[in-house]
Amino acid sequence: MALIEDDAQLQRFLSRVLVSGGYEPEVFGSGTEFLKAEGPESFDIVVTDLQMEGASGIDVLKACRAAADAAEVILVTGFASIRTAVEAMGLGAFDYLAKPVNSKELLHRVAQAVEGKRLKWQIDALAGEERRRRGTPTPVAESRAMRDLLALARKAASSSSTVLLLGETGTGKDVVARYIVSNSSREGKTFLTVNCAALPEDLLESELFGHARGAFSGAHALKRGLFEEASGATLFLDEVGSMSLPAQAKLLRVLEEGTVRRVGENQPIGVNVRVIAATNRDLTAAIASGEFRDDLYYRLSVVTLLVPPLRERREDIEPLARHFLAESVRRTGKDRVFAPETLDFFREYGFPGNVRELRYGIEQSVILSEGGVLQPGDFHFSAARRGPGRPASAVASRSHSRPIAEEITPEQVEEALEAHGGNRNQAARALGISRATLYRLLGRIAAGGENSRAGDS
Repeated sequence: MALIEDDAQLQRFLSRVLVSGGYEPEVFGSGTEFLKAEGPESFDIVVTDLQMEGASGIDVLKACRAAADAAEVILVTGFASIRTAVEAMGLGAFDYLAKPVNSKELLHRVAQAVEGKRLKWQIDALAGEERRRRGTPTPVAESRAMRDLLALARKAASSSSTVLLLGETGTGKDVVARYIVSNSSREGKTFLTVNCAALPEDLLESELFGHARGAFSGAHALKRGLFEEASGATLFLDEVGSMSLPAQAKLLRVLEEGTVRRVGENQPIGVNVRVIAATNRDLTAAIASGEFRDDLYYRLSVVTLLVPPLRERREDIEPLARHFLAESVRRTGKDRVFAPETLDFFREYGFPGNVRELRYGIEQSVILSEGGVLQPGDFHFSAARRGPGRPASAVASRSHSRPIAEEITPEQVEEALEAHGGNRNQAARALGISRATLYRLLGRIAAGGENSRAGDS
């Protein structure tokens, strides 16, 4: 919650009232200060004075309404400005209060605004559940980062403009793409996908644009390309950053002209395709090196959405883990549950492979584990080592403990656990490592036997 008030005395009064109601307001002395602090993106509820020097309450309201997950704004106004406050309701303000402010009335309006936000999130969750029943995956969005992303995705869905999804491998860009389609006028229509990195250049062009009979060796019949097949619907171009320059030029022409030419033909064919593209590549660097066309980048990135890595949306880890566990239990018929310390392990682990690593790590543990309760030692994430292209930040939380953990023996682990009565948190602190590292050591000991070193990898 944010409180914006330039009158120091009133600011202190409003702050005390909000704190007495159990809220923790972040206080700003002006609308300008709030906007400079990127406040519209950071708060669910905003209480602001209407008349202020610099940015007014109306300016704050407009900025909040333009944010991805719009905050509920309550305006505080003097009697002379009540008409302006009422007009602000038409701009999307939640409510207004006239000065002098009654403390009970303020808390009542704030409680209503909080409940309104809760109901909105609940409605979004129910809509997501309905899409899941219809077979459309919905991204888990307990974290603020994902809620903001999905709010932007819903706005993008209302148009037919191209969307560029950026993010590391395994973050779920394909799920976000399907979410956009499920919220658009093209829901229920064809959704075609092509991985641009999986096909050589000539085959990719034939796949996208089609080819005439005899266009090249092996072209024994006319083939309609994906742009023709997806006309009136959506085409998802995954790993678009891997396309060759000639293929990029042809893709740009299709996007600009709305027509496609099959390989071996000159006759243009009109198509109406909504394109969503995705890549884990840094396209600005690729443009600088001459590997990606800047004009295609501008055409693809009419709306650009960055899908955050799992380590930046830790509130989503537990619901994702439970969802993937339920999936694996249904597929395998094996009843499995998480031990409480396993969920702690997940929260502390860096997940360089993101959602994909979590999903298949859980599936592997369900298949290979012997007991019904999944312990941290049942998980051996293959991406735990640093590989090519893995961001340094993904291992930052682990690197400081590596030299220590590599020297820890199974005997030392056992001694620490015995000394602290089996309490793993205390044992980890005694060894100078994190709980997640201790769990990995225990898993290594269980897998390798008493003669193996308990290194951290």
